[in-house]
Amino acid sequence: MARMRYPSLVLLLSFLIIYGVAEDTKLSESLVGCDEVSCPKENAHDRCTVGDKTFLGIGLSRIPNVPSTLEGLSLIKGVNVSEGDEGKREFNSAYYLGTPSALDVNDLNGCVVTFNDPPEKQFDGPIKTGKDRNVTDVQAARGTCPDIIEQKCIDTLTERARSVTNATSNDGVCAALERELKRNTFEECGILGGKGKGLGNFTVTSFGNLSSVKNSTDCWPVKPKSDGLALITENTAVGNNTAASMYREAWKITPVLTVFVGKGNKSLVDRTSSQMTCLKVVTEENPEEEEKGSESSASMFSTSPRVAGMAMLIAAAWVAF
Repeated sequence: MARMRYPSLVLLLSFLIIYGVAEDTKLSESLVGCDEVSCPKENAHDRCTVGDKTFLGIGLSRIPNVPSTLEGLSLIKGVNVSEGDEGKREFNSAYYLGTPSALDVNDLNGCVVTFNDPPEKQFDGPIKTGKDRNVTDVQAARGTCPDIIEQKCIDTLTERARSVTNATSNDGVCAALERELKRNTFEECGILGGKGKGLGNFTVTSFGNLSSVKNSTDCWPVKPKSDGLALITENTAVGNNTAASMYREAWKITPVLTVFVGKGNKSLVDRTSSQMTCLKVVTEENPEEEEKGSESSASMFSTSPRVAGMAMLIAAAWVAF
């Protein structure tokens, strides 16, 4: 009978630990929903409760192109729907910053600009089948900012944000950025907030005003689970009880501009950095479960990439040792 020697076993366990940590921090796509962060379902529907808010789903994305000292920062959007008066619905969108456990949110300096009006273009989504055949699944659609916003608009906004903050003292950065965004036409961004709306309605928040959220629920919508969450801002839109209003407000796309500014010798960044991230709630219903007989090891591995990867490591270790 083949036996694995103790040094080989130690090395194998090290491989598995490293592999597990890497898999836990990696997102399968640039924008993901509840399935990726293992939040519970209510019947076939996503659900995520954070603090006193229960969301119909979430959208999680890493902030792209950050300096190496800020790698792992995430943005999260959740949408809560409540019934209002006279057939109205209130759609409350909450935005969070996800921070790696080694990074203190209080060490961040800069601003977050949340563009509350959705762009004219939409993400491409999977095509529904069955009775809804040939209809884009708006709920599951996902993508990145360049898919829906012209690159010249993204470049203009990020460059202008850097130049304004570089010319302003730390204490007045967000106020100066807000003034610049309000007074400039930004012709390159004519459809950012919808056709003919330019930038549309937006909210500017300072990193100094973020409030940390306590992990006290069965849904912590960030990955890895050791990351912290801090509430950035909230925005409420009013719609009606129609399906069209539900799709338009609950699954709308929100561009977010982040600006990180250096703050003395102990700053996490040595120069101003700005990025555009596009958020949207991503929800997917559970497919109907088919009756299954006994499953072989091979079929179990095929349904779980993580398990399959670990199995390959184990097999490789046995061959090597």
